[in-house]
Amino acid sequence: MATYSPESLYRKINDVQEIFGGLSQTSQFMVSLNLGSSTSFAPRTRLNDYLRNCGLFENTRSTAETYDFLCSEATLPGSSFDMTEEQGTRQGIIERFPIRRLYADFDLTFYVDREYNTIRLFEEWMNWIDPLHTGTSVYEGDEDGQVGYEDGSNFYRFRYPNDYKTKVTILKFERGFIEKPNDVNSKLLRQPLLKYDFIDAFPMNITALPLSYDNTDITRISINFSYSRYTVSKQNVY
Repeated sequence: MATYSPESLYRKINDVQEIFGGLSQTSQFMVSLNLGSSTSFAPRTRLNDYLRNCGLFENTRSTAETYDFLCSEATLPGSSFDMTEEQGTRQGIIERFPIRRLYADFDLTFYVDREYNTIRLFEEWMNWIDPLHTGTSVYEGDEDGQVGYEDGSNFYRFRYPNDYKTKVTILKFERGFIEKPNDVNSKLLRQPLLKYDFIDAFPMNITALPLSYDNTDITRISINFSYSRYTVSKQNVY
């Protein structure tokens, strides 16, 4: 049986890290909801205007300045194939073939700020998807929320999907992915970025938010997203 000394194990670990360029850490990422900016996709303009009416975006600042780095946890989803079986075409053999690709939902967890805008962002997004109607008006967003819509005769009516779906982006990078060189004439050294784009994403579930006087901690809110598909790209820029 082979035996390894601490020195030989250390050398092997270093060799592996040199071969593969080191190991990725889970704590380096950024999430962008691509909301709030006046330059977002045209079909999302009404959603952006609505969220600004709710007081969630000061002026026309994008989530890059407000919500992007409030995401404390993100789950990169997997995908699978739905399979079918073919029996009898070849004697004694059962063949399996993929018939469609299945995409699992993904979850994002955000820190809640003292203004509670993180909570209201997703509550108002879902209010936009399924707005509250009275007999003569519809809730179009307000800084104070749904004040005056407590009547039991109010009802909901869903909007068209193009009005509330957007692209959500998760960027995966490593610590120190941009290093400024000593020589001002040389280029910045950039490590590669891994980019997940979730197409036609929207929140479909806001998980329960427990509050307790015991074991005080930072308040977090978790959102479950649905989407049509995702793309993965690696950006190697030097």
